[in-house]
Amino acid sequence: MMATLGPVAEAIFSLRHMGGRGEPGFRAWEEQVSGRLRSSRADRDAIRALRRSSDLTWLLAGDGSSSSDERILSSGLRRGEVRSAMERYTDISVNPYWPQMLVHLGAAREKRIGVAPDRGEGLLNSLHPGISWKRPYLEISGGEGIEFELDAKGLLIAPSIFLGSRPAVFLHDVGGTSELPVLVFSVRPTPTEERALWTAQGKDVEALDALMGRTRAHLLRLTLAGGTTSELARSVGTSAAAVSQHTGILRNAGLILSERDRNTVIHRITSLGRAVLDGNFQAAPAPAEPVRLAEASSTREARRPRPRQPFAASCKRPAPVPRQVSAANSLAYQAS
Repeated sequence: MMATLGPVAEAIFSLRHMGGRGEPGFRAWEEQVSGRLRSSRADRDAIRALRRSSDLTWLLAGDGSSSSDERILSSGLRRGEVRSAMERYTDISVNPYWPQMLVHLGAAREKRIGVAPDRGEGLLNSLHPGISWKRPYLEISGGEGIEFELDAKGLLIAPSIFLGSRPAVFLHDVGGTSELPVLVFSVRPTPTEERALWTAQGKDVEALDALMGRTRAHLLRLTLAGGTTSELARSVGTSAAAVSQHTGILRNAGLILSERDRNTVIHRITSLGRAVLDGNFQAAPAPAEPVRLAEASSTREARRPRPRQPFAASCKRPAPVPRQVSAANSLAYQAS
């Protein structure tokens, strides 16, 4: 089970919500994206051409699996032009919201794995109310009849926000999935989650980048979806050796976990790392520290005078031992 197929997949699914005909939960998003498109006629024309395309999921295929760039599509664009238009549209429609989208998608993945830790039939029945596993069929309400047989390799599952009211879709030939079929299911946000998703997070992103460094902060966000060292390196445009150094620091700080799978290392975010990205966490109370005698003098208990013993031999009294005083307040740290 994956946390997401990535921003391009979400951008493809989001096209049907453009043009004022989308679902109510995406109206705030559509208004913001439309506002950005008004500043460029070229962008508006490209988006119209993309929306005329019947299926753009071929953009998710691996290298060499699509037809020649010279082929003219039904949208009137060549494949190379479609790729360029989709890259531009993804920058406008999805990338500004991607950090909080990753948080939402990662939480959806963890929730379902928590319900069905064995990742078997129970997981399939927990994905969406419109999806049910009735051996040997997986039924999707409102979907077209699709029948295929799974081999021993199995099936990949990933959540999507922009599927909206569509329970799920099946995708084939998705790059980086070892040729496994992918079941993408919808995780529709609640009204409260919608406000958080479609609120610009630019200042928070800049603050975290300034605190951790742009590359390291970007890597932390990418681990919401999980990825190998080489995959993370491609995403941030740096070397695998540099990524290994950054992930080592993040791992030592408790923000990510790294698990070895054969010859690869997969990095995933921890609950602490997710809290840092959310900007909503509290550190553990500070341990008690010894207080100087000058500070603790007012807290000493009054001692009764010792009765005199006139005939006792004189002796030196032991020095009093400083008392350990608990810190009065614990410090709460807010990550912005």
